[in-house]
Amino acid sequence: MDPASVFDLIFMLVATVLTILSLNTLQMLARIKVDRSLFIPVMLSAVFFWCGSIMSLVFRIYLESTPGLIIFQDTINLLHQVALIIGLSILTYGVFSYWKITKHVKVAKYERSHGQGEDEEEQ
Repeated sequence: MDPASVFDLIFMLVATVLTILSLNTLQMLARIKVDRSLFIPVMLSAVFFWCGSIMSLVFRIYLESTPGLIIFQDTINLLHQVALIIGLSILTYGVFSYWKITKHVKVAKYERSHGQGEDEEEQ
């Protein structure tokens, strides 16, 4: 197995674990009735990472048994890169959205604690 296939296999395994953990987390959040919209991008990005890796890995395995498939290598590489870019873009969007929300929560918490301190000084 060539080094690129090993990296694709490792990437696919990590994406598989991330997908399974994401599904379990989404189920848990649904049971306790917590908004799941922020965690969905994590799961979707893991699915795209997994698809891109499995596509490349399966192609390399078939390429060893059928060398004539080499003419499709550029197409498979392009699809692999597109899947990874889509996954990374979705993950970036999810992290940025979560960052914006937590930024507002921190500011509100600070203002609330700072405002309570002023109320105590007045009394």
